[in-house]
Amino acid sequence: MDDLFLELDHIFVCTTKEADSISVLQKVGLHCSNQQVQHIKHGTASKIIFFENTYLELIWIEDKDLIEQQSAQTSIQTLTRLHKQHTGASPFGVGLRRKSEQSKVVSDSSLSCAQSMRCLGWATPTHKSISFAAENFVNQQEPFCFIVPDCIALTAWLDPSLTTHQQLISHPLGVRKLTSVNITINSDKDLTDAMSLLCTHSAVTIERGEFPLLELTFDEGVREKKVDVRPFLPILLKY
Repeated sequence: MDDLFLELDHIFVCTTKEADSISVLQKVGLHCSNQQVQHIKHGTASKIIFFENTYLELIWIEDKDLIEQQSAQTSIQTLTRLHKQHTGASPFGVGLRRKSEQSKVVSDSSLSCAQSMRCLGWATPTHKSISFAAENFVNQQEPFCFIVPDCIALTAWLDPSLTTHQQLISHPLGVRKLTSVNITINSDKDLTDAMSLLCTHSAVTIERGEFPLLELTFDEGVREKKVDVRPFLPILLKY
């Protein structure tokens, strides 16, 4: 993504109540943060698995009525993705952040890229805003993508020099950095312009298939190993 001012911040997966999902990931060798995150205003909760350059968030329903209220107010159809088995929606989300150098220096090339992103319905977030691509916002068949503000991006707080943070990103499986993301979608529809742009710049790769799948490759896959956590989660780990 050398000529794009965005990079991957995190990925979320819609799932059921956290116990089974977290347990299976821990059994295969991933360390999960002990703290459960409550999204009180949105009616959901989540748990997070941190890596050196990104994190994986598992999200589930806590309050269905509150989710429906939020959906009516924001038009974000959370329940559609959470009930993916019945709706055919993609259960995945891709959060993007500005590259750290772009938060300090704005070059002619990054300005040009930012202008093109705005044409697709995105904008560089302000202090606490999250930016959505308009077409992707309503296309439930492809992963939900958005830009997070600098203040809540992973790079704003993760400090590998701190012992507590080292513990968060240390995994018995031995994986360190996420280097490739491939997402399978069950849809013949054309990708929205925003998602196509991310594919063009290698933020993610999209494939067509019968079932949704998130393939995460760590450390360039140098050990040539795989861990398939289906059917508990639609995730395949490569490292």
